[in-house]
Amino acid sequence: MKKIAKTINVSEIAERENSLVKEIFSPLSGMKLTMSRMVQNLTGQVSPTINYPEERRSYSDRYRGAHILTAREDGTPRCVACYMCATACPADCIYIEPKEHPDPHIEKQAARFEIDMLRCVFCGFCVDACPEEAIIMSRETEITAFSRGETMWDLVRLMKRPELKEFGMGYRPNETLVDSQVMFVPTEKVQKKMAGRITLKEDVEMIPNVTYKVQDDEKQ
Repeated sequence: MKKIAKTINVSEIAERENSLVKEIFSPLSGMKLTMSRMVQNLTGQVSPTINYPEERRSYSDRYRGAHILTAREDGTPRCVACYMCATACPADCIYIEPKEHPDPHIEKQAARFEIDMLRCVFCGFCVDACPEEAIIMSRETEITAFSRGETMWDLVRLMKRPELKEFGMGYRPNETLVDSQVMFVPTEKVQKKMAGRITLKEDVEMIPNVTYKVQDDEKQ
């Protein structure tokens, strides 16, 4: 048997439920969540904002930041100038010149190794292609320069940068380096819980823009 369609008169329901009290408090009930969040922010219960740069997010150890060239135990570059990273680079930003290594068991070494940081897309293909664990990536994201020449990072700067100890290592083939080492000691970061959506942040000091000078390093 076919059911009879039920007719609902919306106007009658609105007139029956309409009242001055509901007209006043209906907008407030709709803003209940907004007002509760406002009170939590004012009282410090929720703090979703990171006070950058004194406070920073806790980036992953696999973060693809500025590159690092690793070294052997004697401090010489691990790179053997095989051109694998330069060949795999989709941005064509790596330039290498080889030379003979004094150790007869090592075929070659890099006499010149440069990365054009303006052209780099930070894809990590160079790290994947390297057979010697000679190039890895850091968690350094703040790359600034006053001139075009400062964006061409050479062999020395890729190995030794004063700010690397603050940022630490990023994307690399092994969590613990097997056949190579880095020329800095990473600074231990203290993580603490936060209220709100951001659960972790690091207490670190501001990292200033470091103008790297090879002459100062040679004197040391």
